Amino acid sequence: MAPDMGGKVAIVTGGAGGIGRATAALFRRHGARVALFDRDEAGLVTAAGSDADTITAVVDVTDASAVAAACARVEERLGRIDILVNVAGGGLPRTLDATPPADWDRIVALNLSAPFYLIQAVAPAMRRAGGGAVVTVSSLAALQISLNNGASYTSAKSGVLGLTRHAAFELARDRIRVNAVLPGPIMTPQMDAKIDDATREAIPRKVPLGRWLTPEEVAAPILFLCSDAASGCTGTHLVVDGGLHIGSPTDAATYFARRED
Repeated sequence: MAPDMGGKVAIVTGGAGGIGRATAALFRRHGARVALFDRDEAGLVTAAGSDADTITAVVDVTDASAVAAACARVEERLGRIDILVNVAGGGLPRTLDATPPADWDRIVALNLSAPFYLIQAVAPAMRRAGGGAVVTVSSLAALQISLNNGASYTSAKSGVLGLTRHAAFELARDRIRVNAVLPGPIMTPQMDAKIDDATREAIPRKVPLGRWLTPEEVAAPILFLCSDAASGCTGTHLVVDGGLHIGSPTDAATYFARRED
């Protein structure tokens, strides 16, 4: 049975990017009204398309005040907030020795502090709506390490799992469920632009399913976790990596080669 999101209002951060855009499109197809947050104004316009029920906001999700104001506007315009999907994130390919404190702070703010700000901002609206669902996009790096990014990214995405568990515990009595998804090798436009041909060809050989996954294949588990079909799921995480976590960890030669160019 297809999830029915009719009457629901969902905020999707990173809405101009691959996973965010795919998630928003899927939620709309299932009846939800969507608010897209991103720093990329042109990308937001493209992601929203001609859907009159989709609203957009240019938001720096690392700015707690801006996040609170944007979420308040969503509730004012659309009447409620039922779902939050934290997709916005990113990293830098740096070794420990080559990571300035400012870069560490920036990556942790984007991947860990921002989801905290968003959860904190939407929780009152979800209480007023009678409950809600939060899904934060972490990474397979939370269980292993990141091939494409440095320790700041691995640490922040690991922290997302702790935030997910703790928020799930605190918000359970408000009927707000909090979960995470952990994508592995997903071929988003951002990924396609930053990897070389060797990596593009090598990753499928490590993945048991034998290919890169698509943003739509991450959006579908997000929809599930936000739907009534997952009403008993909170404080957990779902790995979406084509089976990569089964084995084939990042080898040291590849890790350092990506940081020496």
